[in-house]
Amino acid sequence: MHKSGFVARSALLFILSICMLSLLIPSAALAEGLQITPFLGYSTGGGFDDYNTGAELSLSEDDTYGIIISKDTAPGSQVEFFYSFQPASLSASGVFTPGVEVDVDVEYFHIGGRQYLGEGTAKPFVVGSLGATHFNPHSSRLESDTRFSMGLGGGVEVGAGERIGIRLEGRGFATFFDSDGAVFCGPYGCSVAVASQVLWQFEVLAGVVFKF
Repeated sequence: MHKSGFVARSALLFILSICMLSLLIPSAALAEGLQITPFLGYSTGGGFDDYNTGAELSLSEDDTYGIIISKDTAPGSQVEFFYSFQPASLSASGVFTPGVEVDVDVEYFHIGGRQYLGEGTAKPFVVGSLGATHFNPHSSRLESDTRFSMGLGGGVEVGAGERIGIRLEGRGFATFFDSDGAVFCGPYGCSVAVASQVLWQFEVLAGVVFKF
């Protein structure tokens, strides 16, 4: 797996998020009800059915990492920006060379909300989000693809202190395709004619919550 930029990419996302929020939100508002949660996770599921060949193309189970930026909107409610990166591989038997795995980065860019379901040291919550899934294959023959997606999940936030906590979460993602669409197109046409209309993935994550 191509994970050499793991730490650097996480740190860059964190720094850029802080800078962006500092520019867009007045300092008084920024210091109230804001949470920034860098996380590590694990993603399972995901694949395509090729209409032309009937072959299945499966995404690997892999580590993920990303960041969640949350802002209070009402007591017990937050609006959130969610970003997740998965350095996966695509088993492409029957479409590419049989048995060969093609590296594919899978990224989620989502905006949504979180609702707490209780009070106390351990607060359960539910989350929902909408946004885009970006597929970036590491092949000169293939181009990247972006599709609409939605997410739904839940978890628990454990308060370790006034300014820090732990967030544990599971979230399912549905990425939508046209029934007669195509993905991973390049200069010589499209490699996969998608028969499936929905790609499903599930991600579990754990992150450190920084509260402002």
